[in-house]
Amino acid sequence: MSSSIIGLELATTMPEVIDFLIIYEAPVIEILPMGDAEKWRSFIDNIYTKNQFEGSQAAQTEFMASLINVPDSPLPVDLNDRISANVDFFFKHEFKAFFSYLPNIENIRKNNVQMVTAIGRDSGNAYYVQTTRALAAKLGCENIEFPGHHDLSFWMPNEFATAIQKTLERYEYNQE
Repeated sequence: MSSSIIGLELATTMPEVIDFLIIYEAPVIEILPMGDAEKWRSFIDNIYTKNQFEGSQAAQTEFMASLINVPDSPLPVDLNDRISANVDFFFKHEFKAFFSYLPNIENIRKNNVQMVTAIGRDSGNAYYVQTTRALAAKLGCENIEFPGHHDLSFWMPNEFATAIQKTLERYEYNQE
């Protein structure tokens, strides 16, 4: 989520640092039609409030329930240990900012950043799939499919890495 938002902001403000950009399931809800955007703004506000009054674990549980086909078992132990200390900070300081982000489509197009958007094959029609498709249409770039679901990099890191590599090869991006 956050890496897609950061990538979009870099494409807007510092395109010279990007050779090729893959935007994976960016939850840019502000580009959805008004009613859909309002629904997800309300959801985000509720999660934020839950974090304030019930704690980050309660917020995390409810937020994770909004992700389509993501395993409901705990994160892999090594990953859980690494990110658990950041969950409260994320919900207090980053969560609302990322979800309220509206990419500057005109600047990104003007900056001519070579990019694609990508969605997970198992993500259904989740809000982040809808936003990614809308983003691809607005940017005029291709939307491709990766294996798995929204948290693909956590649960299927090898498949995620392979999908990235194949995408770079397909678009003839050469790192040399």
